[in-house]
Amino acid sequence: MKKILVFVLIIAIILVSPINAAPGDNSDPIVVLSYLNQRFNELVEKYNLSKISEHEKTIAELNEKIKNTSAGTSTLDVVELKAGESIIAGAGAEIILRSGRASAIASSLGGLSDVTKAVDIAHGVEISPNHLLIVPRNDGRGVLAITDTFFMVRGEYKVLKP
Repeated sequence: MKKILVFVLIIAIILVSPINAAPGDNSDPIVVLSYLNQRFNELVEKYNLSKISEHEKTIAELNEKIKNTSAGTSTLDVVELKAGESIIAGAGAEIILRSGRASAIASSLGGLSDVTKAVDIAHGVEISPNHLLIVPRNDGRGVLAITDTFFMVRGEYKVLKP
């Protein structure tokens, strides 16, 4: 009989202990709405989510700028030069001679990088057709047309007439 009484007493203590827990307390097994609201508000403030519409607008504007910036540099422009005209290219510009004869315009820091031959083309050296040339810096490097020529150019450039 003592064993049954002790067993009933232990069961009663186990069942009564959750009833004595305060709402929202660590010992409370039920999550209350006030606790959820408090955590939600903390997260909104921590991650600055109250201004999410402003962030979405900023992201849309930046995406539009990226789209407009990269659109001009992702395509190859066909550029026709008459004899004596030149192309001065910006840093990272790519140039391919498609027809005619042309020579390199270098700067004091070096020439054009011919990635097809893996050489540096010095000032005045004639350019091989269909070779990919890369302008490493924005320091006045480019190409000079010896005869009427066609180039394919990607990146920033300007055409100079004699």
